[in-house]
Amino acid sequence: MSEQLKKQFQMLVNDTIPISKAIEWQIENLDPFNILAQVALKPNINIHGTVFAGSIYASAMATGWTLCQCWQQENGFKAELVAAEANIQYLAPVESDFLCAATIDIKDKSYDKLVARLEIPKSCGYRLKVEVICNDLLCAILTINFVFKS
Repeated sequence: MSEQLKKQFQMLVNDTIPISKAIEWQIENLDPFNILAQVALKPNINIHGTVFAGSIYASAMATGWTLCQCWQQENGFKAELVAAEANIQYLAPVESDFLCAATIDIKDKSYDKLVARLEIPKSCGYRLKVEVICNDLLCAILTINFVFKS
């Protein structure tokens, strides 16, 4: 990933998802098919000494949205990207700085459908999973149903 692309998307997220600054969400790696973001514990700590559930959700959502936005930009699509529905599974407490990671799987049938519909252009849904990882442990999974509105 170029530093310029990383900087461009970090600024976009900070400008369009205001909470990203407060929770200290930072892109570590980004390309059109993969993202890794890091989030600090300190601004997100709750009364239990772990990360507030809302911060986990917001971090994972920002990560998923950024990946899909990068993917469509780098592939020349110009759809409006919105999250239609999301579900989070909290699997373990997040007790330190954490990572959010997601991948767009080009081998998945839904990927082919997405590309075909956006080439028309026609709106299309796409499901993406974002993993929240702390100390090498999977702590949460956010499943997001995005809609690319053409």
